[in-house]
Amino acid sequence: MLIVALMAPAEEPAARVNVGGDFTLVDQNGITRTQADFADKYTLIYFGFTYCPDVCPTALDVMGRAMEIVAQTAPDKAATIQPLFISVDPARDTVEALADYVTYFHPRLIGLTGSPAQIKQALQKYKVYAARVATPEEGADSYTMDHSSLFYLMDQQNRFVHHFDHTKAPEDMAADLLKFVR
Repeated sequence: MLIVALMAPAEEPAARVNVGGDFTLVDQNGITRTQADFADKYTLIYFGFTYCPDVCPTALDVMGRAMEIVAQTAPDKAATIQPLFISVDPARDTVEALADYVTYFHPRLIGLTGSPAQIKQALQKYKVYAARVATPEEGADSYTMDHSSLFYLMDQQNRFVHHFDHTKAPEDMAADLLKFVR
């Protein structure tokens, strides 16, 4: 089941929306990353998991295509946006799993994972719902993850700028990114 969280409307000033915050996670290369590593960039963040059969890869494809459109239209703006994929499934989303997975969506996409406690903290700061749900199959990997499916655009000070639903068309996301990124 897919859950989409309700958030403040896009017209809300960024300072009034309490979404985001510091995190310490590990990227697909095994390097510890914090939110401060992206302080000079806008971040376009999607929370999901590599075992997702449909919504997550589709959403990340949209993100990658939107980033390509922005790069073709305004390369300087595109350079200021860092796409991030943060795992909601730290048990399966290892550094190695992320290293393979993110290559399918955009060359600059950074995948982040961590301990269950680190992921829980990131989920709380970004107000993301995620829960493990058993599936009928047998075995340790016989579960899926219910989770919010939104993109978060954060500015260089990690303040909320805008959110996008996972069903947004790449062209529309790109147009919005061009509008919001200065």
